[in-house]
Amino acid sequence: MGRINELVEGKNLEIFRCPKCRGVLGLDADKFTCANGHGQFKLGADKIFFIDDSSLEFYENEHRSGINKLKSFFKRYPRLYYFLWHIFCPVYLNGKRPVSVLRMLDVNKKNLVLNLGSGPRRIHGDFINLDVIPFPEVDIIADVSELPFADGTFDAVVSESLLEHVPDPQKVVSEMRRVLRPEGILYASIPFLTPFHASPDDFNRWTKNGLHHLFSGFKLVEEGVDGGPWSALLVFLAYWGGTVFSFGVEKAASWFAFGFMIILGPFKIFDWFFSRLPGAHAVAAQLYFIGKKK
Repeated sequence: MGRINELVEGKNLEIFRCPKCRGVLGLDADKFTCANGHGQFKLGADKIFFIDDSSLEFYENEHRSGINKLKSFFKRYPRLYYFLWHIFCPVYLNGKRPVSVLRMLDVNKKNLVLNLGSGPRRIHGDFINLDVIPFPEVDIIADVSELPFADGTFDAVVSESLLEHVPDPQKVVSEMRRVLRPEGILYASIPFLTPFHASPDDFNRWTKNGLHHLFSGFKLVEEGVDGGPWSALLVFLAYWGGTVFSFGVEKAASWFAFGFMIILGPFKIFDWFFSRLPGAHAVAAQLYFIGKKK
């Protein structure tokens, strides 16, 4: 069972908790059972399902609708998907990456790092992937606002472009903080000047000061621009073109925008310069925040 096998065997079993009440879970063959009667959670060959079948079906249907249908197809082939994404997505992410947290952890111990909203790739072999969609590299299927872990479980928690897609980001950040050990490391990359993009929905944007408020339970370690002003300009041009050239057909707008991204995406390389300009955070496409749990 790979990563899951490591987690459910031996001393790591106690890290799991019921996502509803945080009560102790019993392990019986192919399922976890909540001691307080909140149901059973399926243990698959390489995944644990901490959401019910109806929620799983909802998220999968949303992921396969509209423009997400095309993204869903390519995500079956993660290497191809991210190769195309890095070329044609008009946002150039050149800030600190999630794997940078490993340099902040104790190299003399086996660290537990949780990647929330991981998508279909494993950015590091030691990361535990959690998502609402059962992509091939996802270990745990769960709602990020109800994490199925005990308090103080993880040495670090990372997330990329996740918090804009949840209706209650403060609750999710509280859950991130809860499952971190004392002085554990948080990494988050979050959009600022980026158009609406549902995956499966889209709710929020943050300024630099907004991130300070959102992560007030953390001591700032580092912050900066992840996708700069040039990326912001290109992605808005793509969506502007999609809206204008769809001539009022709303469902076609996202497809036209996708086409403009293919054209404009390679030009994002210029953001290597623009993202380093003083004050770039005020017009950035994406920002990042690294903090230590207070």
